[in-house]
Amino acid sequence: MKPASYRVIFRLVRPGSSLDDQPVMSRTIDHVGFDSYYTEDATFEISNEGGRLQITVEPRVSIVIDSLIVFFDHEFEKGDKVLLNGYQTWTDTDELPIDARMKGLRGVLPPIVDKFVLDGGGDYRFVSYDGKPGHLHGFTYATFRREDSEEITLLGSLDESQGFTFIRTETENDLITAETECPRRILLPGDRVTLCGYALVSGTVDEAYDKWFSLMGVKARPAKPLVGYTSWYRHYGNIDEGKLVEDIDGEVEALDWFDCGGAIKLSQIDDGYCKVGDWLDVDGKKFPFGLEPIAKKITQSKMVPGLWLAPFVAERDSKLHEMHPDWMLLDEAGNEATTGSQWSGGLALDTLNPDVRNYVREVIETATRQWGFRMLKLDFLYAACMIPHGGKNRGQLMADAVDLLRDAAGEDCMLLGCGVPLGSAFGKFEYCRIGCDVGLDWDDKLFMRGMHRERVSTKNSIMDTKARSPLDGRAFANDPDVVFLRDDVRLSQSQKDLMLETASQYASMLLTSDDMGEWDGEQRARFQNALDRLLERKTQ
Repeated sequence: MKPASYRVIFRLVRPGSSLDDQPVMSRTIDHVGFDSYYTEDATFEISNEGGRLQITVEPRVSIVIDSLIVFFDHEFEKGDKVLLNGYQTWTDTDELPIDARMKGLRGVLPPIVDKFVLDGGGDYRFVSYDGKPGHLHGFTYATFRREDSEEITLLGSLDESQGFTFIRTETENDLITAETECPRRILLPGDRVTLCGYALVSGTVDEAYDKWFSLMGVKARPAKPLVGYTSWYRHYGNIDEGKLVEDIDGEVEALDWFDCGGAIKLSQIDDGYCKVGDWLDVDGKKFPFGLEPIAKKITQSKMVPGLWLAPFVAERDSKLHEMHPDWMLLDEAGNEATTGSQWSGGLALDTLNPDVRNYVREVIETATRQWGFRMLKLDFLYAACMIPHGGKNRGQLMADAVDLLRDAAGEDCMLLGCGVPLGSAFGKFEYCRIGCDVGLDWDDKLFMRGMHRERVSTKNSIMDTKARSPLDGRAFANDPDVVFLRDDVRLSQSQKDLMLETASQYASMLLTSDDMGEWDGEQRARFQNALDRLLERKTQ
């Protein structure tokens, strides 16, 4: 990439005017440093120093910035590799050859997409996939590497809280574009607004990521490694008090055998204790005394109690949806925004609605301060930013929603983000999932492999964990999802060993959904070896 050669193209509109009536303004900068570009409506200042490219606008009249795109020239060569960070936690991410294709949902019949809401969790509703070789895209950051080189060039957003950054390649044209969402409001005379800021740095992987995070001013929150158990892949939603008590006893027995060093011992309750959205209405048949006694038992067992929540989602059959339809996020046609086909159908809440915000705060405060949970896994967070509205773009909505969660939980509760655009989680959560869900087999059914990029896949989860490993300890502590040692999964021993190896080498968590009390000596030894490698790496 040539940092001394780039073009900036933007479109601005005066309020009340038609975009089609406005000129497209282009500026080519051929030197490193500071430059000002004047129009009759505004002054654009472009600074390119020390690996930081920043564009600021000062309007002279009321304007709306419709779009701003920066074009970078880059001479792609055969054998080059490109990594473009996927939209959210589960979106597949890997280093790809420059002639790779991203097909998105192309080839999946629209009725299938609609029935199973395959476009709910990804970027398909607002990004065009043309399927052409070399037309690749991602969000927040991208890296570029020559064949057999140990060095990379990294292009990364400096602040996703003001708008998501969309990065696209056209390798046949030796072109990279970066487009950050513009403010969705009228800019007034006298305003001074930073429209985008990018890091453009090179070096080894560690050097480039260190420079980027230094330019962002982001540091990971303190987070010790986590070791322990989560209920999801053992019971899925079929949990109750008796099953969890048995699992906790098995975990205690196993962890007493292990040398866990400085790791935090975790026991997490996952989905299945209530209708999604009805977080304070715990299923009395499954948990006749509520969740508080379970959290207390975990604490008394010298472990940290964790709880799964999807705070910005309600399922169709929930009481929340029935009683508060006005809390749902609506699209431009007035339809409820769907997040996926999980449960009885997932619906997004309007996180700008004051009543929704109060409810989310009440749920988190109840789970932590009343029930006693000290770690919350917060899932399906992308629901907060599905549709720009209320004068905020997607990045601003997601940043606002994350701040709401952090403030409600306080500093004493650990947060694990999942299903979240990763840039919004930088420095905000102690832990963050960095890949899709694993499965009980290697790569799911054949027909599922042609579906969306966020699908369940052990193979893809391992790929994602390796690709996003540089975020571990810089942005947050990486969650690679669980490992399996049990025999009733359709995974070979080498595949199960690879899960252990990947978690120990590239992440900060070693959780399982096995009945840990049933592990034999060999299984315990494999887990201990992986834990030793993880702890050794984290203390270096």
